[in-house]
Amino acid sequence: MNARSALIIGLGQFGSTLVEDLSKKGWELIVIDSDPEKAQHVKDRVSQVIIADAANREILQKFATQAEMTIVCSGEKIDNSVLITYYLKDIGIKRILAKASSREHGEILRAVGADQILFPERETAQRLALNLTSPDIMEVIKLSDNFDIVEASIPDSFIGKTIKELALRNKYQIDVLAIKNALTGNLIIMPPAEHKFSPDDIMIIIGGIDSIEKFNIR
Repeated sequence: MNARSALIIGLGQFGSTLVEDLSKKGWELIVIDSDPEKAQHVKDRVSQVIIADAANREILQKFATQAEMTIVCSGEKIDNSVLITYYLKDIGIKRILAKASSREHGEILRAVGADQILFPERETAQRLALNLTSPDIMEVIKLSDNFDIVEASIPDSFIGKTIKELALRNKYQIDVLAIKNALTGNLIIMPPAEHKFSPDDIMIIIGGIDSIEKFNIR
């Protein structure tokens, strides 16, 4: 399977952590930041480092089109992030994620073209990396720094098998809290070990961040 790819704009704490986590998961990354020192810190983890002001349509045209998504992490400078997001939308980038510093900032980013708004106080870079790497994960609820509750679709390999057969706790150190049927909305809380998964099932599981990542829903 080909590596996922992203352009990350801005190497503040959020952007730098995202680079670290995604690079560990094998992503091909391009980064843009105007600070040479910050760029130096990540150069060994990424495919390309561009030291420049990203609020430049020509630079974005050249580099954003090389990746499957762009993540705008320069949320501290509101006017800068809005302009970057506008340019990205204008040149036809299909998936744009942008960090916002407030609800109003997020609304502006959405209005100019961002597909997903990121609020660092709600979503850590580590959890965003998990969501991006495992697209079958629908929602993550943070319980603590180490544990999450995750809603995820059923892998094809689970269909027709029971919870007991799959031995999820022994193999992955995760527990199934509930199973929801996507068509009917029926919810089974604490399903029995004999529950057999169907194609329409959605799992709600609990586990450590590392365990859920190793589980790799896909």
